Amino acid sequence: MPSDEIPSLIETCRFLSDPALDGRSPGSPGHEIARKYLREMLDRLGFEPLFNGGWLQSGLSGHTLAAENLAGIKPGRSKRALLLGAHYDHFQGLPGADDNAAALSILIEASRLLSPWNGEHDLILCFFDLEEPPYFLTEEMGSVQFVQNAPLDLQTVDCAMILDLCGHDVPVPGREDAVFVLGAEHSPDLVGAVSDVESDTISTYMFANERIGDLSDHHAFRVRGVPFLFFSCGRWEHYHRPSDTFEKLNLDKMQGLAEYLADLLQMLDRSTVDVRPIDDFWRVEARSLRRLTGFPVPDDPSAVEGVISGLLAQFAI
Repeated sequence: MPSDEIPSLIETCRFLSDPALDGRSPGSPGHEIARKYLREMLDRLGFEPLFNGGWLQSGLSGHTLAAENLAGIKPGRSKRALLLGAHYDHFQGLPGADDNAAALSILIEASRLLSPWNGEHDLILCFFDLEEPPYFLTEEMGSVQFVQNAPLDLQTVDCAMILDLCGHDVPVPGREDAVFVLGAEHSPDLVGAVSDVESDTISTYMFANERIGDLSDHHAFRVRGVPFLFFSCGRWEHYHRPSDTFEKLNLDKMQGLAEYLADLLQMLDRSTVDVRPIDDFWRVEARSLRRLTGFPVPDDPSAVEGVISGLLAQFAI
């Protein structure tokens, strides 16, 4: 492959989920191979190093284990920023195709589709380390370390878009193309943007993050008050199992999500995001439930809560 060529979504996902990487567990040879690959992709995509010392944020003081976060930036014309992120670590011996090779390949493809970047906002692409247990929701978590030692003013970030478990079909007949979106409840602008971007390949369904809680790297940004959108297809039967292999992924759905994200970024780039919690966000959830289930869910907060609690618990988004 030429040194400046960007691999396809399929090639990237197959490489990062190859059994030869032995799960990309922190500190392992496979983890280092994945990190070097992602660093090279940042360079090939035309990003500039985000950190003063280069592509890598590591060796942070005050932590028993330092994450090896990778991030690049494409400067825009304003002093605002949009951020894309996903974690790249997993467990020894597990392929980790859906978790999280799929999301990484989607972000690389979305960034390729946006090249060259000529936006108002800075475009930031982050690959976080140490997301999986035992680091999850601890001070060692890579995205937490990133936010605590942020290389930019987080108040300038209009939206952090985080992906996790985005490569599989949702087990609802006729709704296999579903992608759940959490976090839009904090801004009418985010609701409008998610709703307005169209796709022939995927369908988005918005729910409040508090219905499930922080299940990935968006946790660090939510705690700091940064507007965020979390994209996921929820957990499935192969979650954290040896059966989470490349062959089980829906590659067309992944390509569709990459294209959707590229369009969404361009839409959000046209203005700033007004952070204003939506008191009646349950109405948005009711619309999502009607589309997802096909049932006439009424516009009533108690009815929405009853339906949604059982549905989201099923998928453990």
